[in-house]
Amino acid sequence: MHHIIKALTSSVSSFRGMIPGEKTVLVTRKHWFFLFLPSWAFLISLFLPFLLYFYISRFTWYPFVSSLFWFLVSVYVLVMWIAFSYNLMVYLLTCTIITNKRLIRVETKGFFRYERDETDLDRIQDIAVKISGIFAAFLNFGNLEVQTAGTVVRFIFPQLPNPQKIRELIMSLQEKRRR
Repeated sequence: MHHIIKALTSSVSSFRGMIPGEKTVLVTRKHWFFLFLPSWAFLISLFLPFLLYFYISRFTWYPFVSSLFWFLVSVYVLVMWIAFSYNLMVYLLTCTIITNKRLIRVETKGFFRYERDETDLDRIQDIAVKISGIFAAFLNFGNLEVQTAGTVVRFIFPQLPNPQKIRELIMSLQEKRRR
């Protein structure tokens, strides 16, 4: 019971696997643009059955198949809702956590699949920011590429908002740890 209460009351400042003395500095997700694109496509696709209705309702045979048509529209909307919920879940559960000791990437790959990679701030050798394209430059998102001395040589954090500020934050945390 204690684990359930702890899970329900946990905040973004704590997570499973925290090291004693570790403090969460930043929790970030992909840029909102990458949630907006599937959401926009979802909304547009919801109007397709209604456009089809206005087209086929003029035919004389429509009253005979109207029940079937609306049943299929209901199934279509249900499938679209599940797809939207899946995209929302993947967006919300994929995150980058920066603490005063580590850099952690949690990537959700499906309902029951995720990958978690982490590195100590002391192992980071180089941090590069890659901003590609007009949307990325205009909306200020890009990839953060972290070169480490560990077993995973390169960490790529895709489509983060304000990647330059995140880079500066990591570098300032590294500087504090060296002192």
